[in-house]
Amino acid sequence: MFVTEKMNETNVEGIAELEKENFSDGWSLKSLKEEINNPDALYLAVRNDENNMVVAAAGMIISIDTADIMNVSVKEEYRRKGLASKLLDALFEEGKKRGVKDFTLEVRENNHAARKLYEKKGFVFEGIRPNFYSNPAEGAAIYWLREKEV
Repeated sequence: MFVTEKMNETNVEGIAELEKENFSDGWSLKSLKEEINNPDALYLAVRNDENNMVVAAAGMIISIDTADIMNVSVKEEYRRKGLASKLLDALFEEGKKRGVKDFTLEVRENNHAARKLYEKKGFVFEGIRPNFYSNPAEGAAIYWLREKEV
């Protein structure tokens, strides 16, 4: 069984480990800890209740009525189980409660699985930011989900 919870002192290390596993330039434990009490941020973790392991995480930072979705990350062996989709839905729900009208994100240009998920969720591709990522160098596909599209 999976449990979705806000990032906290208990699960933040698991989120940081997931960041290291999935991203060459993921968020550090120190950076994540700083976001726990940030009123403009919301990070969620999905924990496998059987082994207490963090298996997925995602977050957003809100600026007035726009939310920038940060890394959406799922442990490799837990992919294709709907966890990323559930995390996005939870972020949308909480964002709307906080007055968010538009959501945006960047994803590696060649991350076709993630791009397909975002498009399925209603995000619209709006362009490429060349050489945005390093290790390896790659452009970022920019997506928006605007209130009128929801």
